[in-house]
Amino acid sequence: MPPSGAARPPAFILFTDLPKAGAYLEAIAARGLRSLVITGLPQWPLEQVAVSYVGKPGHPFEAVEQLEFLPAEDLAGILGQVTSWAADYDIRGVFASSETFVEPAGQTADLLGLPGVGLRAARVCRNKHLQRLYLGEWSPVSVLSSSSRETVLTALADRYPLISKPLDLYCSIGVRVLRDREALESHLEDLASASPVLLEQRLSGREFSVETIVAGGYPVFSAVTQKLTNEDESDFFVEMGHTLPACNLTKDEADRLKEAQAAVLARLNFGTGMAHGEYRVLPDGQIALMEIAARPPGDGILHLYQLATGASIESSVVDAALGLPVHHPEPSRWARQIYFDHTPGKLEDIAVDGLAGVEPFWVVDHGLWPAVEPASPDAPPGLRKVLVLKARGAELGPLADSFGRAVTALFDSPDPGQLERFDSTVREAVRITVS
Repeated sequence: MPPSGAARPPAFILFTDLPKAGAYLEAIAARGLRSLVITGLPQWPLEQVAVSYVGKPGHPFEAVEQLEFLPAEDLAGILGQVTSWAADYDIRGVFASSETFVEPAGQTADLLGLPGVGLRAARVCRNKHLQRLYLGEWSPVSVLSSSSRETVLTALADRYPLISKPLDLYCSIGVRVLRDREALESHLEDLASASPVLLEQRLSGREFSVETIVAGGYPVFSAVTQKLTNEDESDFFVEMGHTLPACNLTKDEADRLKEAQAAVLARLNFGTGMAHGEYRVLPDGQIALMEIAARPPGDGILHLYQLATGASIESSVVDAALGLPVHHPEPSRWARQIYFDHTPGKLEDIAVDGLAGVEPFWVVDHGLWPAVEPASPDAPPGLRKVLVLKARGAELGPLADSFGRAVTALFDSPDPGQLERFDSTVREAVRITVS
């Protein structure tokens, strides 16, 4: 607390998952602001290790001025903490990089009169059913499982296969395929006493995400990321790869994806922040919305922006939250993240063969995802990071959701053709030993 009569130090409130907060903390400190961080109680080993580094000299988490553990659903507690901080600090900006804190961050920005995504966007983006109601123009046919059995069966008749989605979860948790009416009826019986889920037509087509920085209601930067999932080999929808910028679509398709994203954000009255929309381009060329989030993308997509554009997109997002001009560069390289499939069992070791200078980085040992260094636009293809997301000895199971993935690689190239060829090199080089 500053002495009586002293000026309050300028600060920024960051709602985040600590292991991925490093670049935000760096950007906040670079603007002369203190970092006030709200996160959930650590549940996973990675989160527990991350907390142990808070305040440690030389570590990115040294920049955390204050850290509070609060459940995302405890809005009263969060706003009470915000009010207390506002008495001691001159709070200049608010931002949520964590899905679960999108609504509390939106409420915080509204309370303090600061730029934020807006109350409608925060609420709708956290509920898949509300997304279908507000954004029906871009959405597949869907119905809540809590509707009458006749309503569900009629609405979804002849639209198989279907997808069942929890309303407010993420990372593909709880998502499953229902291939026929018999599977749907069985699923409805299983759900009889459970929380409602969204049942909708499964659409086939190439999948993309669109990341957009919005300032004062206007998109100031937007790019399209190509997706790879395991849906063709399983009944799940785990994302197994991202490519930025997307290289399996035409310029017209990319422009229409960005236009659809802009229209969706306008319908949501999206104010200031970053949006991550997931879409499919259907065989007939139509654009369909899978879901929209009022926060940055997950996985290593922000790292891909660093590699592809040569600049920190986290820094640009912080500028937007502070009401500063945003001038993020367009991609000048192609960057890709891939996740490796694995045999279920106990994780013993990771090796990288034939690519000198890259050692596996065991994320759990360090408490954070490391930064990546971009190459010059014309540099040859390069493997930048191999990240191990599980601890040694961890039990690896089937890839049913994003939390099941264990090893990932980040690499980039000056053109798409070289990127595809280098992809094969990387997959051959990384070896996972499981017992």
